[in-house]
Parts: sequence; C-alpha cells; structure tokens
Amino acid sequence: MAKKISPIIGILKFSTREDASRIYLKASCVIRLQGSSEPVDTGRISIDAGSRTDIADIRFRDRYGRKLPNGYSLNEMELSFSKSEAENFDIQNRLIVNYDGRYFGRILYSLFDLKKGRNKNSTIYIYNGMAMYFRQNRNNSLTFTVRDANQYDYPEGQERLKKAYRAAMAARKQRIGTGVKGRDRSEEPILMYEKNCSRYEESASVLYEKLIDAGYSNVWYVVNEDNPAIAELPEKYRRNLVWKDSDRHLKLFFECDKFISSETIDHALQIRIASKLVQDKLTSRDLMYVFLQHGVMYMVSLNSEMRIGFRQKNCRLHKTVVSSELEAQHFIQLAGMKREDLYITGLAKFDKCYRNESADRIIIMPTWRRWETNQARDSLEETGYYRMILRMFNAVPPQLREKVVILPHPLMKDRFRDSETIGGHIMLADSYDLVLRDCDLLITDYSSIAYDAFYRGANVIFCWEEKDECMRHYGEETYLMLNEDNVFGDVCMSAEDLTAAVEKNYCRPQNEDYVRRYRRIVEFNDGNNSGRIMECLKKDKVLQ
Repeated sequence: MAKKISPIIGILKFSTREDASRIYLKASCVIRLQGSSEPVDTGRISIDAGSRTDIADIRFRDRYGRKLPNGYSLNEMELSFSKSEAENFDIQNRLIVNYDGRYFGRILYSLFDLKKGRNKNSTIYIYNGMAMYFRQNRNNSLTFTVRDANQYDYPEGQERLKKAYRAAMAARKQRIGTGVKGRDRSEEPILMYEKNCSRYEESASVLYEKLIDAGYSNVWYVVNEDNPAIAELPEKYRRNLVWKDSDRHLKLFFECDKFISSETIDHALQIRIASKLVQDKLTSRDLMYVFLQHGVMYMVSLNSEMRIGFRQKNCRLHKTVVSSELEAQHFIQLAGMKREDLYITGLAKFDKCYRNESADRIIIMPTWRRWETNQARDSLEETGYYRMILRMFNAVPPQLREKVVILPHPLMKDRFRDSETIGGHIMLADSYDLVLRDCDLLITDYSSIAYDAFYRGANVIFCWEEKDECMRHYGEETYLMLNEDNVFGDVCMSAEDLTAAVEKNYCRPQNEDYVRRYRRIVEFNDGNNSGRIMECLKKDKVLQ
C-alpha cells in the first residue's frame, strides 16, 4: 500500500496585521511533505478551506527554504485574506494545505503544541460588523474565523471578562475555603441556560422551574432581560434569573463548575468567543456538564465535524439526555459516549408540549446551514437556504397558502429581519413553542423541530432533494439517521411530490406506521421526563 502523503506547515511564531482591504499573517515556519522524502516546493502550495479553493494568498520567502534533516525545511510565509471576500466565508475555516492539487495537509497553529490546541487566538479584526481572526482549534490546526462581532471582541469587553474572572476566583476562595474537608457542597452554584443565553422555552427552563419547586436555591438561569417569556413568571422563578451579559452573569460563568443546559457548553456565555480565559474555562476538566438537548438528535449523524461539540467531553462529568435506547446507541457509536453517561429519560421540554385543538397552520422550517450564515448576512436571497424555503412555499397548494407560516431557524432568524418577500409569511417568533401549538403540518428538511411537532400530534413532511449536497457540507462520511425505514413522515424529492404530500397530510390524523416508528426514537410520553432527569442528577451528585 502506497504511503499517504500530507503537506504540513508548522508555525514557530507569527504576527498579524491589517490594512484597508486585507488581513495578513506573517510567520516563520517548518515545512515537510509527510510520507515523502522529496523537498517541498512552495510554488506548488495553495490554501483551501472546506469546499473553497484558493481561499487565501500565500507567499514564501524562498521557494525551497533552508534545508533541515529528515525532509524538513525552514521558511517564512505570509498568508493574506480579502476582507470583502471573507464576509461570505463559512464561520469556521480550517485551513488546508493543497500541494499540487493531489495532496492535502494542514497548518499547525503552533509547532510547540503538537498534541492538542490550547485555546489561543490572534488579534481580532472588525470589518463591517464581522469579527475576523486566526485561532487554534482543538487539534492545533490553524483556523480562520469569520462571524458576527460581539461586545467581547472589543478591548473594553475583554477587560470586563478579566475583571469578572478575578471576582469569581475571590468568591470561590471565600465559598470553598482552604483545606476544608467534608465541606457542604449544597450551595455550589449551578448555571442553566438555553440557546445564546436568550431563550426561555426549552428543556433547561422546564427543568429549572422543577428544581426551584423542589427547593434548590443554588440554581441560576441566564436569560435576556427583555425576553417576553419571563414577563409573567411568578416571583419564585424570577428570583434566580440572571440577566445575560450582566456583571453577575460573567462572574457566575467563571465561578460555576456545574452547567445544565439544552445547548452545548459554549452557549453559557457567548458562542465562539475569542478569549483564552473563557476557552480555558469551557475546556476545564473540573466541569460537570449535563446536556439536556434542545431537540431529539437522532437526525444528522454525530460523526460530522460540525457536530463535534456534542461529543464526549474530557471533564469531571459529562452526561447527555436522550429519548430512547435507539438514540442512546447513536451517541455511543458516533459520539464516543458510554451508556452510563446517558440519561435515557426523554427531553424535559416535552413535559409541557401540547397543541391547540384549533391548530391549522402549515409551518415551514428547514434547519440552518452554517456554511451559508455569513453569505445570508448580505445576500439572503442568493443562499440555498432561502431558495429552499421559497420552493417549499410555492409547492403549497394556492388555496392553503394563507395558512403558511415561515419560521426561520433561530440561528438564521436575524438574517430575515429585513426580508419582505414570500408574501409576508415570515414570522420572527420569540417563542417557537407558541407557534408549534397551532401547527397542523410541518414542512422541513431534517430539523429536529420535526420531533417536537410530531410529539404534539402534527404531521411532518420531509424535503430531501438537497440532502446529499448538505451532508457533504457537514463533512466526510456524514449521513442522515432517518431513512426510508424509520422516517415518521412523507419524504419528498421534488416540488410536485411536496404539493401532493401537503394535500394528503393537511388536516389528517397521523399515520399509525409513522407513530410506531416515532415511538422507537422517542419512547416517553408520560409527562414525567423532568422527574426522571432529576433522579439521575441526584444519583450523580450534580444535585446535593
């Protein structure tokens, strides 16, 4: 068998800068064509990222560099990116070294961190409201990040993080003391939150109220102060709310070791935050993290690179709530989890799910496409996501279109704020739960919202004409867990199929075969999922 050849560039040290149109990284580096003894010809190197080729300009000081033993060479390189082009990049762009169009390797963020990343990043550059910077991913590969800027990308935001960290360390010292054995751990703070610390309707909020009712006063829930869902909350629940991005939120984030959430742990403060203090906290081995799930995850396979955040974490405790033995096997086989690390209890949010008797809406909601998020910022109508929604809408029979509500995925919602197309059917809902209460028929591609809608009694139609293309964007060997044998709704591969499926499924009872298939994936429907989760938390001493 022929050796696998892989070009590797290991950075010794680098600096970054910007001008009006470009961002630059200049580095001294060591280069090797791993698996080959031939010297590296830098004239044959280009830089790709995902499906994009020549994503950056790359120049070297010398074509072959200074020769070192064992096929290595010492050189200097400069990478540069066009800011205007980068606005349409994926959010995360792991840089790929393309050698002669035949061999592919990577750039090591640091030659001194060979085994894993250590949460480092470069200076952050802000361009048209976008944050652009180089970072070290968990495998020590150089990644170019392009995302919406947030308050912590600015010097004053970084200073707030440092101040909160110092305050948290002082509070921990005061609470824990020094050398105290057998201390009372019942007052250790537990931080709970949902997507972007801004929602109050998923499993975390349902479980939070259950814990408050049970007398746990050390549980804190982070949410936007202006969230309509909390306006009418009884005072007993409001007492332990923490406003997102407040000083108290930042301090609790650094002080807590216990996180219970319906999202990945990086939502506890700000997703994709460029702060080593924050990243070190999120990757600490001292954490106890319980993932409640925001939706049943028996959908896109967990071997996808884009779903790495859901895999087993190297911390003191990492537990994941699942809805069945079948979903548990998904996490065991593709996320590296052991069966004892799974709570087979059902999702807490299903305890409060219901549908109004008068429900008559046709909801259109495909899942988000991370690779189109930045493009949607400036040219929404040119994205595949938008075009798919438009095709779905146009396929609904004309006499039923007044019943249609287009519900953009939460991570795409802001991109639709200025859209006036599709007949005014777009709803930028604060609460997806309220919308689903009036849903009779859901049209989606492979969003987990399908499980929520079906649980309530709605029919579901799956549009899979772009499934294979989307799976390629998710990463090599990614596939859909649902297939023709276990899908719990009609599958459409064309607009004609969708029109017929809408006419067949609207205002009709659920198909008994689909119900049986669904119950293999979602086993529990007794309204006591939260109770089962609490028992698991007590057993694992997350709750004292």
